[in-house]
Parts: sequence; C-alpha cells; structure tokens
Amino acid sequence: MEQNHALSNLSEAELKEAKQYLIENQIIIECRKIKDFDVKFFETVAISNTIIKYFCFFSMALYILINLAGIGLSIFNHTGNPIGSTIALFVICFIVFATFGNINTNKKKEENPLFIQGNNFIFNFTDDAVETPNLFYILPFDSVKSIEFIIHKLKKGQIFGSVTFTFNAAGYDFSHTIRFTNLSKIRNYLSAKFPTLTSCLIIDGKGEKSATIPTHHKSKLKYNLISLAILAFALLLVIIPYVLNFHSIALILSAIILFITAILSFLSSFLYTYHLVQGTLMSGIFIIIGFLVPLLVVEIDGISILDYISQNNEILLPTAFGIIGLCLYAYNFIIMIGKIVYKIKNKRL
Repeated sequence: MEQNHALSNLSEAELKEAKQYLIENQIIIECRKIKDFDVKFFETVAISNTIIKYFCFFSMALYILINLAGIGLSIFNHTGNPIGSTIALFVICFIVFATFGNINTNKKKEENPLFIQGNNFIFNFTDDAVETPNLFYILPFDSVKSIEFIIHKLKKGQIFGSVTFTFNAAGYDFSHTIRFTNLSKIRNYLSAKFPTLTSCLIIDGKGEKSATIPTHHKSKLKYNLISLAILAFALLLVIIPYVLNFHSIALILSAIILFITAILSFLSSFLYTYHLVQGTLMSGIFIIIGFLVPLLVVEIDGISILDYISQNNEILLPTAFGIIGLCLYAYNFIIMIGKIVYKIKNKRL
C-alpha cells in the first residue's frame, strides 16, 4: 500500500477502502461512547462567536426596520415597488438568519473532543462530510507527527487558540483540529504525560528551536504584496475623485476600510494570522458592496437619501451584504486584537 496518504485527499472509493483497512487493523474502533479516559481536550466557544451572532441579529433587526421604513415611505409617496421589495426583504432575512443561527454559542457544549486514554489518542472518525458518531480513531502517542498551535488570545494568563494534531499510522496521515481551546492546558499536559511530543510542537509557524516552517517566508512575501495592492487601491479611491473634483463620502469610507485591511494584511506577517487575511478582505468588500455602493449611487444621483429611498426603496436590500461583512470583519478583528495583546505581553506557552 502506498505510504503517507492524507485521508482528506482520497476519493470516495479510496476513503471507503481505507476505512475498512483501518477498521481491520483496529486503528478505527467502534463504540457508542468513550467512558474511561485520562483527559479530554475539546472545542470551547469563543466570546467572539457569541458577539458575532448577537451583533448579527441586532443588525438584522435594524436592517428590517430600515427596509420596512423605506417600503412604508414608498407607499406613502406612491413610488417604488413595495411588494417586490417586501418579498426580497424576507427572503434575504431568512437566508441570513438561517446562516448565522447555526453559530454555536452554548458555552457548555463540547465539540470535537480529543480523548487521551493511557498512551493512546482517541478522536471521532470523520470523512470531512458526514460524522460517524460510533467510530473512533485510536492512535498511540508515538504516531504523532506534529502538533500545531495557532494562538488567538491571552486570557487570565492562559493561551487560547486552535490546535491541529497530525498522526501517521498504517501508511496514512490523520489530522484532528480543535478550533478554540486552552493551549496552555494542552501544552502542560503533554509536557507531563508525553514529554517527547514537545519536540513535535509548532507554535505560530515556528518549532521549539525557532525553526521556521519553510512556507512561512513565502507567505510573508505574498501577503505583504497583497497588503501593498490593497493600499494602492485605497489610495486610488482618494486620488482619482480628488483629481476629478468629485467629493464622495462613500469613496472616502471605502478607502478607509481598505486601508485598515491593508494594515491587517501587513500585520499578518508578524501575528501569524495569514488564515484571516482572505476572510478580512472579502468581508471588507462585502461592507463596501452592501453599504457604500448604495451610498455612492445616491450621491451620484444628487438628491437626498430619503427622496432616493422613497423612489427606489430596493436600494436598501444590498445592505444585507454589508451586515454580513461587518459581522465577519468584526470577528477577524477581535482575533487579531487578541493576538496583538498576546504579542505585547510577550507570553510564551
């Protein structure tokens, strides 16, 4: 059998074959519940998850009120298309509430547990599509290839963030990620229980001996170039209207959002937040599309906002994109601020 296959890269047929092979070799076991274990690491719910959910719901309530006010204004002035706008409004609200309603804010709920039983790591089998609650990997500690910590924040002297365990057994690579958990607790336990595994630790892209991951430098150059490109575009949004003598609040605000995004992209090289750059940029674009493009349209038309909404109340519908973008931008921003606080206090695990 070919060595070192990552399960996530296998086709459906290959995954089925691998699953059967691993069951036969007792690397995957079947049981209803893990009852006896030494310790359990699990995903906790970040306060940012709670904030993003309730901020979204508050914003959506405001969005509904604004749109209903616009529809009411068009009915009062006998302009616009209130029926079509009303239908579109509720369709958009349903989609957004359905999406953000799935964000877990139950702090007592434990997800993605990683059990340690004796010298074995045990975690749920998944094919990245459908979880199988009754199937678990059971892997010895010496099958661990790497343990990667990505730090999110410092809280009460404890480091929180995500951790990915990568194992190799029977010619396959397995990985298990805990999205938000107490990294200090995991590090302390591993140091006491499996001291040899500390040599497998990768913390924010660096090994225990400060050996940087090879892709780190490439990523640094890539995201610095992205930062410069965003900054250049932000400057164009200021310079071109100035040259054309066109004064626009929408374009100035768009430039500010892009300028902040450029700074966050640049800081990713120092904060090891590369994974947030794409999401931050996309959410910034959503804010511009949802809030500032409609404002620009009104500015170009040259009439007051209320008059424009009265005649074209559908102009408020795209603001749903702005709300989604604002929520996601706030989520990424919270993580980056937490990382900056950690760096300033210069704490180590």
